[in-house]
Amino acid sequence: MKAVILARVSTEMQEDGFSLDAQLDRLRRYCERHNLDIIQEYNITESSTKGKRPQFNEMLTFVKKQREKIAVVVDAVDRLQRSFKETPILNDLIERGKIELHFLREAMVVNDKTKNTQKVMWDMCVLMAKSYVGALADNVKRAEEKMLKEGLLPGPAPIGYLNIKDENGKKTIIIDPDRGPLIRKLFEEYATGLFSMDELVKKSKSWGLRNRNSGNPITKAQFADILQNPFYYGVMYYNKDYHPHCYEKLIPKELFDKCTEIRTGKFKRTSKHTKEPYIFRGLVRCKHCGCLLSPYTKKDKYVYLRHTDLKNCEHCNNVSEKVLLKEVEKHLSSIHFDDDLKSALAIRLKKQYEATHGNTYYQLEKNRNELADVEENQKKLLDLLIAGTVPAELYRSKNAEYETAKIELQAKIEKLQTPDTSVERAIDKVLNFSQNSFAIFKSSQIEEKRRILNIVFANFFMDGKNPEISMRKNFSLLSNLGGCKDWCPGEDSNFHCLRQHAPEACASTNFATRASITDILLSHFKINCKHLFQKIIKISIRI
Repeated sequence: MKAVILARVSTEMQEDGFSLDAQLDRLRRYCERHNLDIIQEYNITESSTKGKRPQFNEMLTFVKKQREKIAVVVDAVDRLQRSFKETPILNDLIERGKIELHFLREAMVVNDKTKNTQKVMWDMCVLMAKSYVGALADNVKRAEEKMLKEGLLPGPAPIGYLNIKDENGKKTIIIDPDRGPLIRKLFEEYATGLFSMDELVKKSKSWGLRNRNSGNPITKAQFADILQNPFYYGVMYYNKDYHPHCYEKLIPKELFDKCTEIRTGKFKRTSKHTKEPYIFRGLVRCKHCGCLLSPYTKKDKYVYLRHTDLKNCEHCNNVSEKVLLKEVEKHLSSIHFDDDLKSALAIRLKKQYEATHGNTYYQLEKNRNELADVEENQKKLLDLLIAGTVPAELYRSKNAEYETAKIELQAKIEKLQTPDTSVERAIDKVLNFSQNSFAIFKSSQIEEKRRILNIVFANFFMDGKNPEISMRKNFSLLSNLGGCKDWCPGEDSNFHCLRQHAPEACASTNFATRASITDILLSHFKINCKHLFQKIIKISIRI
């Protein structure tokens, strides 16, 4: 009979007697004694319980193609399988007369003529092998948990560290003297906000940073993994959980957090081309080619903006910052509205806030009812104590719970009953900013001016030397309403004024609902006290 022999180890390192060579020697001698003609040998280094087992499947494909029955000779059952997932496949081949299994350690042959008692023995051997694997997995898990509690990493260290043995032969991890400083430098350079990942990957190559095993330069994907690995500041991420480790930290957590802010876009990068603050840095583009215009100082006094792309654009010209400032101030000075409109807006904004943040009355009544229930339960509990139904210890414990609940509910009720003036103050600041944006801009420092520009304006374009600036819809509407003299604060009374002075707003509004000016303003402000308020309050705090 023709035979296929299969030797398997789960790792490259095996004790003597279980190595591939030792297994193959025993299998060959067995086949020689039993007149089995070896037509194929498989030396498998893979787990029998994890993954797709490509080499095992290759063996199955080979025996299926043979016209006659093939003897599959294995050192032991656990060398062939340690789970039930392949058992149906093997049993099917056995029943079809395609294979018979020879196990040396168990001294067992399984084929289509095997008696039921022997088949049961075959199933028991598979069960024992599976049980053995389960026990090994439990031992590994317990060992890992013990290591994690002690702050030890159960695996290879990341790049920048080395796995070594100390003088006592105990495994530990130290900072790689060659790669560690370069990894720290990567974090420090990235934290400046001056370099992209691609740029730093190129830099790391010139520094001589290489992978430990392959010796190849790090890739962008590897750099991204480095930036997200908390191990460098003292925390291991293992088995989907975080654990502090006992090894030397490569970087402080503050540096790691700064890099995270930049990587996730929460930190605005500083221009690497200049350290000077410019009002229009990163804001102005050419209308025709879309290229950013970069600011620079001329004669240490005058600020200009110029084309940043190497490609020539016939429409791009150097333009003085004063030209843009003049246009900005022109737009800001056009934003003005009277106190009647301001008051109407304040009322409507407060109503919308209250509607968005829930019904205060409903919450108040709900808390009052809950408080009444707690007080009633307290009375019932006291009655039970007096009647001797409830032990004193249980009474004290339960009564303490009721007292805690009462204190919490009373605090909620008091808070709901106290007028919330913070919203009114916030709305007042928003509207004051809108009314006084020109004066605030004129008296602000450069970084504050930049924040104002980002709030008020949507786009900055240059058509040659002519600036084209567009305001955000809410401020554009307020600007258009500056010439409206006959506005009335009541609803459903201002359509002629709107059509005359704010045609764009009217065009997007369904007048079948007969919306007022405040309705339209609200639709464009899209008030969210957590977003717009916070942005504007930072600027208008001194009003």
